[in-house]
Amino acid sequence: MKKQLVLLAALAAMSMTACNESTVDPGPEPDSQSMSFKSGARYEYTSYSTDAESGDKTEATERTRVWTLTQTNATVEGKAGVAVYVDSVFNVGGVVDLTDSVYLRQESGSNDVYRYASLAPELDFSGVGAVDLGSDWMHEAKLNATSAAWLVGRAQDTVDYDPGISGVTVEGLEVSVTDSAVGSAAETVTIGSKEYKTTKTTHKLIVAVTALVKIGPLPTTPLELKTVSLERVSWISHELGAIVREQREGAVIDAAIQGQGVTIPVPGYHLEMTQVLSAGG
Repeated sequence: MKKQLVLLAALAAMSMTACNESTVDPGPEPDSQSMSFKSGARYEYTSYSTDAESGDKTEATERTRVWTLTQTNATVEGKAGVAVYVDSVFNVGGVVDLTDSVYLRQESGSNDVYRYASLAPELDFSGVGAVDLGSDWMHEAKLNATSAAWLVGRAQDTVDYDPGISGVTVEGLEVSVTDSAVGSAAETVTIGSKEYKTTKTTHKLIVAVTALVKIGPLPTTPLELKTVSLERVSWISHELGAIVREQREGAVIDAAIQGQGVTIPVPGYHLEMTQVLSAGG
């Protein structure tokens, strides 16, 4: 009973508060720039994961992949003017879970580039079970911008978890991710022997693990166990009409309920264009 009272006190002291981030367009408004989507364009990439704890490259996850632009004006998930890249690597096992296509579009009349994907592409939560954060249109970048301040989105899912504490029921662990764009800059990236101008956008990912705790007849109470902040950065070339580089930090999330721990290794991720095989036309 004493342990339950201690846990109740902790629950009362740690009531969750929602993020206060809002959608704000960065300023000043950058000069107009357009993505160049050319059918048949083919780009070669190298991708790999990094160790969740050390940040070192995990050699076994390295892949060479080719994106081929098959459609420049498709309609996908309710949006027109979508560029469809088919990825040559399908559903690779291990810590990298890949889809067979990459969807990009530029919002009409603006510099805003959107990507249809999971809120945190390549984010892996296999340490706790089958977490499904879903997919949606995410604001990836604002071309030519020198600042960034907008909320990309939030997603969450609940998985089963039993901490093994007598008298305490955990109805599940809620894993949530919030992605906000926090910085933008122009940066030149060399691919092969040629330099390309890109827009580099830095995102902040907030990953939170919350236990849904129920003690006796009391209502279910959310108890935030751990929150970590990860950086995700993408480089987009309007000339090539593609993401040319992307990297995301990894982390080991150590959470505990009354000393009963759960460890979630979240590998980092790196994707880099290494060669322009065809510029398309």
